[in-house]
Amino acid sequence: MRPFAKTAFTLLLVSAGLAGCAVSIPGETGAQQVETIDALVERTLTDIYQQEPGTREAIADSVGYVIASTTITKVPIVGAGNGYGVAIKTSNGERTYLEMVRFDVGGGWGARSLRPVVIFQDEAKFEDFIDGVWDAQVGAEAAAKVGESGAAGGAGTDSVPDKGYTIHIITDAGVSATATAGLIRVKPVNLKE
Repeated sequence: MRPFAKTAFTLLLVSAGLAGCAVSIPGETGAQQVETIDALVERTLTDIYQQEPGTREAIADSVGYVIASTTITKVPIVGAGNGYGVAIKTSNGERTYLEMVRFDVGGGWGARSLRPVVIFQDEAKFEDFIDGVWDAQVGAEAAAKVGESGAAGGAGTDSVPDKGYTIHIITDAGVSATATAGLIRVKPVNLKE
């Protein structure tokens, strides 16, 4: 095997291993985990409403939305990440707590923390997301720090009307650029008792 192929294969194995290690929601008890998620939701909504005021109305008119905290590590060719979050049904406030893993293939380098906000207009897509359907993504991401947080990809939004959802990204630090094709797996979880 050529040196480049060995390196790529090794990076692929390391990334796959990292992707398999889902992070749990921080907190020793279920009550502490709820506090962690509540703080994440409050901080993220404050930031997104300030950066993109139209998202307040979009969330109010949605069938549901997801707020997450994810960490992504990217080396040339491959990357992996994991995180946690919550899906909130707009009509009644019902919450489903989530863990997620991500695997990327493509150019780029670095590590960053992201807080994605996914706003669903299509109820079936919202339910599919909560049920843990694998989601393939292809695209380019660019993130730049704005004050203490930032918005990714220009306005920070990936919006195609017929998808049934929009994605908004808040970054917590740094500047990065990647071109990726990736998989995200979401899994509903129960809080600690």
